[in-house]
Amino acid sequence: MYIDSMTKYRPQTLSEFVYPNEETKELVEAYASGEMKSSLILHGASGCGKSLLQELIPNAIENSNANLQRVLCADIQTAKDVHELYGKNKKFDNLFKDNDHFNYIIIEEFLITNQKISDAFKIELDKRNGVDLTIISTNYFDKVDKGIVSRSIELELIACEPKKFFPHAKRIFDSEGVHIDYSVLMNCLEVTYTLNQDNRKYYRAIDKLLRKH
Repeated sequence: MYIDSMTKYRPQTLSEFVYPNEETKELVEAYASGEMKSSLILHGASGCGKSLLQELIPNAIENSNANLQRVLCADIQTAKDVHELYGKNKKFDNLFKDNDHFNYIIIEEFLITNQKISDAFKIELDKRNGVDLTIISTNYFDKVDKGIVSRSIELELIACEPKKFFPHAKRIFDSEGVHIDYSVLMNCLEVTYTLNQDNRKYYRAIDKLLRKH
């Protein structure tokens, strides 16, 4: 059987997200509860859930599909672009002044080398703290302006170890009605982790196993 398990079984809520450790879970849940309001920088290697959390955290806060203002960092060319990005939300702020509603700014693949653009971000993060929730994802945390880092909470995401991912993998086989020796499944996950510490690779390995059954 052919299946794209990464798409079909993509976590839809934080309760379905596979956390690599308790530290990550605790911080994410603090944001989901509204306890944490500072901008958040998600960093780490590819395939560890950064983009997914950028979507699931706002959805958890809103208890529904949040309205995300999503932008690819490469599309931000000037400091004016930064101010316009945050300025789009100002006219709506009064509608939500009596509750804990956020405007959600989701910036993907963050990599800024222009100092004026970095300075513009720092200005907006100061002005919009508690009103906008900015969630940044990047593979280049070491290159993020220190002033932006100091205004944010940073969370490094790592690939899940096989024992952490196993319950999710087991659910995929159970949902598909496919019977498999769980020791074979665990061995597959362990080999995959040894070769590639990337959660996406687990799904590809699962797809291959499913094709054999």
